[in-house]
Amino acid sequence: MTFGVFSCMALPLWAAIFALYFILRREKLMRESLVAKCAGSFLAVCAAGLALRLQGAPLLPQPVFWFFVLCTAADALLEIHFVSGMGVFGCAHVCLILWLWGLAPPTWQNLALWALAYGAAALLFRKELPTLGKLTLPFCLYPGLLGASLALALPLPFRLGAGYWGAAIGALCFYVSDMLVAKGELSGLPPRFHKPVIALYWAALYLLASALWTGL
Repeated sequence: MTFGVFSCMALPLWAAIFALYFILRREKLMRESLVAKCAGSFLAVCAAGLALRLQGAPLLPQPVFWFFVLCTAADALLEIHFVSGMGVFGCAHVCLILWLWGLAPPTWQNLALWALAYGAAALLFRKELPTLGKLTLPFCLYPGLLGASLALALPLPFRLGAGYWGAAIGALCFYVSDMLVAKGELSGLPPRFHKPVIALYWAALYLLASALWTGL
């Protein structure tokens, strides 16, 4: 099976789950919408797991597999307790960083990209940071992990080949999506941003999973 064949099966299902999620939210069926949200992310777990198995790799020792699993778990927890969900997402990014580091050890360019990503987050939240109180530490740590994922992923197509464009663009989508989520949590964003945020997040998972199919 190729990633194109998998996508032909998965993308229509993803689109249906996306529509279902917002229909359920519109009807105020929040518990059911949470199940739909996790189901959408679980498709990325399936994509990653299938790719690893086709490569003959065991799933449990693979940090990248746990990245997708933890993201799916964090989807539920984020809406129950935001800071705890952010912590689980942080653990997911540690797993992603380990995988990306193994693909291409970092250079000074990665460090420069990380500084830019972290600086952009600091600029975006410059008004909110002084008001965070005891939440200052987690809200400072998480962009560091998110920026590290982005900094390691962006150069991959130039270092390892075009098969890793999905990882690079996926990491960028994840960064933008999470910055919008955090901005919405701290300052409030209009409801119209919710659909683009979820679309960017699921696109990030789909594209990051696509990198695991490189060479199959």
